[in-house]
Amino acid sequence: MARTFAARVYTVQQRGLLWLETLEANPDRARRVLIAAWTITRAILFAGMLIARAYCDPEFYHYAGQLAAGHLPYRDFPVEYPPLAMLLLLLPALPLLPLGPLAPKPDPDFSGVLTTLPAPDPLRYGAYGVSFALMILAIDALTLWLVTRTARRIGGPGLTPLRAGLLYVIFIFTSGALLQKFDLAAGTLCLAAILALAYNRSDLAWGAVALATLVKGFPVLLLPILFGYYLCRSRPASLLDAVRRRKDALIEGAVTFGAIVAGMTLLVVLLAGVQPVANTILYHADRGTEMESVYANLMMLLGWAPHLGVYTAFNSGDLSAVIQSPLDAWTAPIAALALAAALALAYAAVWRAIQHARGAAQPKLVSERIALAGAAAVLLAFEISFRALPAHYLLAVIPLAAVVRLPQPRLQARWVWSLLLTTVFGQGVVAVWPALLLLRPWAVLILTARNAAWIVAFVTLVLALWRWPRSERSGSRAGGRDTGVRHDQQLTRAPASAR
Repeated sequence: MARTFAARVYTVQQRGLLWLETLEANPDRARRVLIAAWTITRAILFAGMLIARAYCDPEFYHYAGQLAAGHLPYRDFPVEYPPLAMLLLLLPALPLLPLGPLAPKPDPDFSGVLTTLPAPDPLRYGAYGVSFALMILAIDALTLWLVTRTARRIGGPGLTPLRAGLLYVIFIFTSGALLQKFDLAAGTLCLAAILALAYNRSDLAWGAVALATLVKGFPVLLLPILFGYYLCRSRPASLLDAVRRRKDALIEGAVTFGAIVAGMTLLVVLLAGVQPVANTILYHADRGTEMESVYANLMMLLGWAPHLGVYTAFNSGDLSAVIQSPLDAWTAPIAALALAAALALAYAAVWRAIQHARGAAQPKLVSERIALAGAAAVLLAFEISFRALPAHYLLAVIPLAAVVRLPQPRLQARWVWSLLLTTVFGQGVVAVWPALLLLRPWAVLILTARNAAWIVAFVTLVLALWRWPRSERSGSRAGGRDTGVRHDQQLTRAPASAR
């Protein structure tokens, strides 16, 4: 029965690929199909938001209300987000300020000690939520354009603009968290950085990573990927020679990154002092172990053992559900070790690919693909090892994920399916959230499936990068530069379960 199901999936996949090839023969028609897919899926998400009143995080509205009352972030009220993230949260409030009944204002629900998610004024909160969603849709449209540009520039066979664009549209749609969070902005800037590298715009690449860092913080971990990109494109006898040859570009990039991050931070310091900046950074060290994290998931699975019972609680500091367990005291050191280990795996795999790609026939094209896969792997390394793992974190990876092209067909298929399953199971977690708060075993299993798929996506990228030299070299000997769009073996071969 499983074999029959896999065969049917393979048949559907082949028919879908034939349909794509037919569309790609007519670029104008392909463009219209992509725009239609984006419009329909985003209209469904927007309608669902309005019907369910599932607006953005209530804390975003709280910040907007404080701004409407003349209070400034960092100086007059504490915030947990970097400066550019705060700008994204406050921008949707600006067109509402002159509109009286629709303008945000400080809400009494936030005045006391919170024991559950607050419910702000529905009219004002709804107006802000719609304004926020429209801003995110504009970022989403820009990201789709960047995805198609990147695919056209470095994609090659099997990753045409249409296919990459459809992957992006599907991943975002199935994630379901687009209109409620701002994480996509960080992913958009990370993708813009890789595309800037492809166009030899070093200043824009490093500047984009700096801006992404000012949105979410952890994109700073992409800096070693940028260094590796330039070393990958040289063919010297040693690493030291590579550094010497690319010294000017590396210095220019580091100065650009430092100037943007330091400049924005200095503005906040001049406005509010050093302490609010320190609080924004140190805040994350004190947060609890959130329910969706891998660590909380493990505690739930072990909660049936004697003396390891768990229960859930509400953290009023960041409006999140956390897990309490006798093992919770070990979470912080284990998370630090897990982050170090995951980053070490990602960087080591990227470095191995870079070492061998320096001798490739087309080092620039190879280095761009390594940079894409490496950037996605590093972001995933942080996410799976962090003490919080909400579904919207994947929005920071999806823009890169849609354009990643792995040399190994089976790993490419596993990469796409693991991401898709992560988003689907993530929606399942949202659907069973009340049961998960009660620690129902079947709800815990859905969360486990989501987190397992998330980890598989990371491991798949690390394996692909580690094995990249062998596949990429054989590919360059076999035929040189990729040009066509027909019968790409990476996407036309069936998943392993169908073979």
